[in-house]
Amino acid sequence: LAVAGVEPVSLSVGPRAGVEILSADDGWTIRTSGPNPHFLTSAIPPDTDPATHPILSFEYFATSPVPNLMIRVPFREGVEHLRVGIVPLAETWRPFSVDLRLAKERYAVGPGKSFALILGTAAGHQLRLRNLQLRAPSAAEAQTAMERDAERRRRQDAGEAWLAEMRRSYPGKISSIQVGLNRITLTSDAKDRVQERGESGTLESTSFDRFDGLRDRSTSAFRIINDRGIPMTGWAYANQWEGQRKLSEMKAAGIKGLGGIPLNLTAEHEIFTLGIRHATVNVVVNALLSPEARPGWTPWDFEGRRMYLNTGYLRSIDTTVTILSKKGVIVSAILLISNNRNPEGRPVQTMVHPDALPDGVFAMPDVETNEGSTLYRSVIAFITERYSREGGEYGRVSNWIMHNEVNQAGTWTNMGEQPLSRYVQAYLKSCRTVYQSARRFDPNARVFVSLTHHWTEQSSGPQTYPVRDLLELFAEAARAEGDFEWGIAYHPYPEPMGKPDAWNNTVTSDFDTRYITAKNIEVLPAFLAQERFLYQGKIRGILLSEQGVNAPSLSLEDQRLQAAGIVYTMEKVRRIPQIEAYHYHNYRDAPEAEGGLLLGLTNLAQGHKLAWDVYAAFETERESEVFEFAWPIIGVPGPDSIKVDPIR
Repeated sequence: LAVAGVEPVSLSVGPRAGVEILSADDGWTIRTSGPNPHFLTSAIPPDTDPATHPILSFEYFATSPVPNLMIRVPFREGVEHLRVGIVPLAETWRPFSVDLRLAKERYAVGPGKSFALILGTAAGHQLRLRNLQLRAPSAAEAQTAMERDAERRRRQDAGEAWLAEMRRSYPGKISSIQVGLNRITLTSDAKDRVQERGESGTLESTSFDRFDGLRDRSTSAFRIINDRGIPMTGWAYANQWEGQRKLSEMKAAGIKGLGGIPLNLTAEHEIFTLGIRHATVNVVVNALLSPEARPGWTPWDFEGRRMYLNTGYLRSIDTTVTILSKKGVIVSAILLISNNRNPEGRPVQTMVHPDALPDGVFAMPDVETNEGSTLYRSVIAFITERYSREGGEYGRVSNWIMHNEVNQAGTWTNMGEQPLSRYVQAYLKSCRTVYQSARRFDPNARVFVSLTHHWTEQSSGPQTYPVRDLLELFAEAARAEGDFEWGIAYHPYPEPMGKPDAWNNTVTSDFDTRYITAKNIEVLPAFLAQERFLYQGKIRGILLSEQGVNAPSLSLEDQRLQAAGIVYTMEKVRRIPQIEAYHYHNYRDAPEAEGGLLLGLTNLAQGHKLAWDVYAAFETERESEVFEFAWPIIGVPGPDSIKVDPIR
């Protein structure tokens, strides 16, 4: 986001060596083909001012990182090779920028002066590039190093303070908190006054009014303090609810599911010929509600406050969830926070975390400020009630997937640069908000932690975390305030994502593996079977909520590779009873949004791919016949050769 009034200067791709570059309407596809792959930009326009345009930036899509980017910066006399480092994996279009003020002097402009981008990677690497430009610094980029360091220390201190509080020992313990229709009753071995988190004063006893005026206390945390205000217990949340609706636990006859479900779905849509039993539906929660009136939006009151609902968007979600539910499909809603920004850099929609940076597609919800938390809690109360009605008026959502790929925070759940502790603290608050709200109505509602296939391998780039570390800390913190029924929504794509032969992935069958893909998916349930992860003695629910297999092209040979990759993945997954659902991503090819990947079962231009028939045959009597082509490609005699390995 450039400074207002300072227009960016566009550049294009110029001479190159060791790379093949194909132009497209929205940019370039770049494939490395030889040693020292690099390309030059077009000449830097002579009227460009390096003082006002010190940032070289572009958007890119890469299914594997560029390990060592360098920028050759031209001076009036000579050049400097500015070492940039890793350009991270990007599974959607992501911004990338280089601060040219790091060079020893200002770049020169005019004829014969251009930048060179040197891609420190081997032949065969591919990335897409667009919006190559020089621009003014954003507000964050304009900060001084001293300011950035001070903010970094503040966040680190806040995270460490939370860890210390979470791990503190107390003389007493709260064993249960029961939410009745009008009263909340707390049971503990510590006897004194009850304190509600975020509220001043104390409550009269361990049984108190559920409602404080119009405000519902049922989603709050409580602890016991003595007459000197010293905590006698840690914070705890409700774990029993009176008056829950009579909603049975949803079970399906198979695991076949689908992602990328179109909104405004019809009962005649072709996806139902696949025989799916599970579906994920994206819900952009901050697009549903506004604190201010908007044309066409409907007034709605929450705890005495007037807000406004996006009735058009809500109607689309209603239609989709209702149709899926009537078809007997179990619906898992993926709750997302849009991070769209206006020209001044402020979020277009409310509920975005105040620390979120604009380079994320989605953001962490605002669980920090009173205003943001209230808005988030209100929209969650609305949707959890709406999609948990006994009569199924708007369909039913039984699984709530919390945001997207939270270990890849920079892109999918942006909260700015944070230590893992502070990030997990905010994420846990968000998960608790949804769980406590949904359980008021549905005795079987669960929330799911959304994770990529990176396990111990930390994805390159800012705002990323190793999955195993994040999961360990999340589980520890959840237990500290009273465990609840959370599960895992995993995305075991092949590694790298562009190659369909998952059976050749370089992974290991142990808890230290770098990635968990279809080849070693059994690592995940084995890890969760450890005592510290169990919920009431049972392993947590596992959804494979997003994964697909790429077709390198639409040629018959590449379609066969894709279809064989799907066969291999399904044969492996079906042998693991702890996995409840396998949501294939995606229904249709979307190369424009997925960096040229062709993950879909169908193609808008060419229709059904071979993958369509393979997926339709899964869990039917046609399997044996339809899958036969795949075994020679995989290199095994038949399905019995697909084994679940013992885990070290």
